[in-house]
Amino acid sequence: MDSLLEQLKQRQIFKVATIYAVSAWPLIQIADLAVPALGLPDSVMTLLLKIFIIGFPISLVFAWLYNFTAKGIVRIKANDGYNEHGNPAINIRTTIAVAGSLVMAVVITLLTQWILEPQNSQSANQPQLSIDNKGASQVGKKLKKSIAILPFVPFSADPEDAFFADGMVEELLNLMAKIPNLKVAARTSSFAYKGNTTKTITEIGKELGVDIILEGSIRKNDVSNKIRVTAQLIEVSTGKHLWSETYDRQYRDIFQIQDNIAQSVVEKMKITVLGKPRKQQFIVGTQSVDAMVEYGKGQAELSHRTVPSLEKALTHFNAAVKYDENYARAFVGIADANILLALYGNLPENKANAAAQAAIDKALTIDNELAAAYASQGLLYTKTNQDKAIALFKQAIDINPSYAMTYMWYGTLLQSQGDIGGAHQLFEKAYELDPKSPVAAYNVAWCYYLIGAEDKAMQLFSLIIGNDPYYPGAYNLAGDILKNRGRLDESISMYLRALTVDPVNKAALNGLIIANMDMFNFSATEQWFMFANNHSQVFSANEVTLLNARYSAVQGKKDQALNYLKLMSVNAETITAKAALIEGAIAFYQQEYSKTVNILVKFKASTNTNAFYHLADGQLAIQLSYAYQQLKQFDQGDAILKDFENHLENSVSKTANNSSYYYNMMAIKILKNEESQALNYFQGAIDTGWVETWKTNFEPIFTDIKTAERFNQMLGGVITKLNTMKVNSQRQANFLTVDSDSE
Repeated sequence: MDSLLEQLKQRQIFKVATIYAVSAWPLIQIADLAVPALGLPDSVMTLLLKIFIIGFPISLVFAWLYNFTAKGIVRIKANDGYNEHGNPAINIRTTIAVAGSLVMAVVITLLTQWILEPQNSQSANQPQLSIDNKGASQVGKKLKKSIAILPFVPFSADPEDAFFADGMVEELLNLMAKIPNLKVAARTSSFAYKGNTTKTITEIGKELGVDIILEGSIRKNDVSNKIRVTAQLIEVSTGKHLWSETYDRQYRDIFQIQDNIAQSVVEKMKITVLGKPRKQQFIVGTQSVDAMVEYGKGQAELSHRTVPSLEKALTHFNAAVKYDENYARAFVGIADANILLALYGNLPENKANAAAQAAIDKALTIDNELAAAYASQGLLYTKTNQDKAIALFKQAIDINPSYAMTYMWYGTLLQSQGDIGGAHQLFEKAYELDPKSPVAAYNVAWCYYLIGAEDKAMQLFSLIIGNDPYYPGAYNLAGDILKNRGRLDESISMYLRALTVDPVNKAALNGLIIANMDMFNFSATEQWFMFANNHSQVFSANEVTLLNARYSAVQGKKDQALNYLKLMSVNAETITAKAALIEGAIAFYQQEYSKTVNILVKFKASTNTNAFYHLADGQLAIQLSYAYQQLKQFDQGDAILKDFENHLENSVSKTANNSSYYYNMMAIKILKNEESQALNYFQGAIDTGWVETWKTNFEPIFTDIKTAERFNQMLGGVITKLNTMKVNSQRQANFLTVDSDSE
């Protein structure tokens, strides 16, 4: 031991370690000040710490092998017998060498990052997501800094004061969203922590993925009509308070307080534009406190995505514009509520679209730089003009890259076109901006399912339920996954849970009707139809008609099914997906094959190929090819089959092992008269959850193959499975009935 200590002293190990530690500490402090001053990202500090940590053992190894002597740096050999560690000159050389190396490491790192940072900033402004399947430019800017604004705490028992505080934070969120290069956590995520006193600022910041947290409190004195607002800015990584301020003002000065807070945040976070500090000019959305409060209430209701909450949201937004007829964001709220009421409820689509368009026009007249208005306009065009919708979504992102809804709605458009990869990227971006939003999480989870990552989808399902157990979409997500895997009885239990949370939930009721009819549980199907009739606000007249058409088809009543479809008859000249599905189906099942070809070819020419083959799980492609064959136009039919097969081989339905892939491949092989391969794919469809046995008696492609013994054996197995699920479902229904009666 004494010999080892002597060796360590002789080789100056202790000396080098001490010099290294003493030199590194002040250099770290200097770098901590220099990094933000130079506008460098926080990752530079992480890099420096890694360099210092890695350099420490390297310096000790170097000291063991080499030593500073009067003759310079020499390699130490065992039993050299010299000892110059007490020589002052040698000590100075050692100190300069160690400290100088550290200084050089800091200078080179900072200089390199400073030189490269403009390039990184430039590339950050370039497109980030390769999502456009039409060759348009990519979208999504890299945001350097990030902030979350937590709900301000009202020191009052009056619930209206809480709405006032929420409204003020809502305005702050919108002001902050105008700051270039600043990522602002969405309202849904920030407000998820309202009243939460169990988590620290650091924990909340990490969950939201932000650098800075702004929090505060509001105290209102109704007697003196004064208000005290306290705000503080906290760094998530250290918990350090960067800034705090208390404002004692008159109640009417609340909007000036908002502006002061926003300016202070900009200053303390050192936000820059083009490398130069700039005073941000903030324009508040309204000067009316009442309008601000009503808008905040509307946003809270809008996030729940249920028919009653959407109706309440619309009421609040309408109230907001009555208080302030120039409140642009409130008009956007009116537009969104109308569009979503048509989607989630039974508001006629033409009425909803007209009201939404009028509100958007008003919003853009007031503020033509309002990103939310362009995003809502894009949503409105999604079904009628997808090219224009995409351009509007990109415009919204250019104006405000922190608005999560733009990415959600853009992703939904791409998903409808069959671009699941592009949609997934956009949904992930929305989820990054709004990690507490159940809708954002739902979209990501559904994409995980579509690409075959069911485990990740179900993990997100659990996360959604943990964050918001009253969000019906989570249970519908689980129900849809189970239904698509052929586990209809289990899917019903999930849909029932969604309906328990939201008694007029359209997706849950739709799932219950379809799952029961596919099990041939007609008594339950008709009970749910009766439930829908008693809750007329759930489905629109067209949606009920379409469900009845499907129900008739399941029962083998072809003429009745066609009569229902004719009630939905639309003008095929519109060349929309709805026209292609409805008018095309009517012509196809009436064996009017020339008309079928005209309708479907016209629609195929009006949309991209990927979307045509994706729509209705490939139904249009099969109908078009079959119609060509019946018209003896075999070359055209074969061309459609070839393109459709190539599409399927490169689709996510194949990689996800989805039953739709096997079912469509079976249909292709049937139309090619390749019976053996068709039967193999039919088995694949069954193995992956296909249970729509009613189609074998309804779809004309099955006419010939139904005579095959192997086909009937496989089909019999599915029918037996359906009967078992039907019994299980009936038992569950009886149990629930007894349980409810006992209460």
